[in-house]
Amino acid sequence: MDDELLYMSAPGKINLFLKVTGKRPDNYHTLESLFVPLSSPADDIAIDLAAAPGTITVGSSDIMLPGGMGNIAGRAAELWSKRACVMPHWDINIVKNIPVAAGMGGGSSDAAAVLKLLNDHAGKPLDDRSLAETALELGADVPFFLKPEPAMMSGIGEIAEDLDFVLPEMNLLLLAPQFPVSAAEGYRLMLPGTVSPLAPGLKTDLLNALRTADLEKISALIFNDLQPGVFNKYPILEILAQRMTQAGAMRVLMTGSGPTLFGIFADSKSRAQAQSELQAAYPEYRIIPAEF
Repeated sequence: MDDELLYMSAPGKINLFLKVTGKRPDNYHTLESLFVPLSSPADDIAIDLAAAPGTITVGSSDIMLPGGMGNIAGRAAELWSKRACVMPHWDINIVKNIPVAAGMGGGSSDAAAVLKLLNDHAGKPLDDRSLAETALELGADVPFFLKPEPAMMSGIGEIAEDLDFVLPEMNLLLLAPQFPVSAAEGYRLMLPGTVSPLAPGLKTDLLNALRTADLEKISALIFNDLQPGVFNKYPILEILAQRMTQAGAMRVLMTGSGPTLFGIFADSKSRAQAQSELQAAYPEYRIIPAEF
């Protein structure tokens, strides 16, 4: 019996901006967004190949997460086994460092890590296109995490356009208030009139600001169409965003469907000072420096 242990780090992400551009007949919303993967916080994924033949088990350090096929990582393993015609024998263990249901893509990243680990170990029975199609069946964000690089995303979040430059250093601080907001809820809470095309020139202006590392212009341009509706339901987020600004953030924005907030700071010293202040003020929340 093969007792090899497969391991991979599954990165989180932030949406540096998010514009909801339409709604399809199947009720999926189309968007334009800039996805930025984070090397930290990231989940740790391990797959023990010595499980009993025909079994897939999933365990997590977060007791609130379901196991087995109730977890997207388990569904990823099951779907891959069917597509690749490989008998499952996997015990999947997840150390959760990415906040759960927090707009950071943690579940999608876990699923992508499982797909990559199993496919690579088996000698890549699924080519890149087939693996991406399998990932998309699991969720719109999952294909992004198969190759997590900063990218302009469109469609329902599955179409990636890689950047032609390296993102500038940005000192980001995350504030995770430790309550979940699902993507479905985030879109359901959108304010009337939110859905519209991306303003002409905005994407070009933002990319130019990123290319030239103009943090002030970046801070002025970024936005999230889902934020106003989520803030309406959860007023604490507006209070926390204001508190982060008072602590020195140049701009505070919600990522994805939230509720996680990220602040952009001018330098690492001001970020560290803000982290200390905010953690003292809100010991029940997670205050996490984010790294690309």
